[in-house]
Amino acid sequence: MLKIVGMVLVLISSAMIGYMKSLEYTLRRQTLRSFLSSLNLLITEITYSQVTLSEAFAKLSETSESGVGRFFLLVSQILNSNEGYTAGEAWEIAFNKVENINLSQDDIKILKSFGKGLGNSDIYNQEKNFKLTSELLKKQLIDAEESSRKNEKLYKSLGILIGIAVVIIFL
Repeated sequence: MLKIVGMVLVLISSAMIGYMKSLEYTLRRQTLRSFLSSLNLLITEITYSQVTLSEAFAKLSETSESGVGRFFLLVSQILNSNEGYTAGEAWEIAFNKVENINLSQDDIKILKSFGKGLGNSDIYNQEKNFKLTSELLKKQLIDAEESSRKNEKLYKSLGILIGIAVVIIFL
């Protein structure tokens, strides 16, 4: 009886590990989509509403999904801290402080390079920076969707198959 319970637990735990690994791909896609839509809202806020960056980031934190919203709230708080940080520095500090952002290193590089140009030029050049970053993030999103399509089923199946293999070894 104890052996059967152990085998069931091994099978369930290995399947859960596979599902958790496949979830990383889904979360990356969702985070990239959220950053893309947030950046589009940010350029609209800057060009048409002409609000300060800290106000724009605060508004974005309310409308973005939880992880991305926390990031924008952190950027807004850093800018409002009266410590003399530029928008680019606040962006960089927020990326270093935020945890579990569910992005690849390439995604983070793109977003960090976007932050370096943030607030350093006029609206026309800011729009160019936004458009470039949006295009790069769209390519990353396409890549994320493709790798998700390939790997989600793989990890789910692999988790179950490894569990079955371990159960067979126990027999």
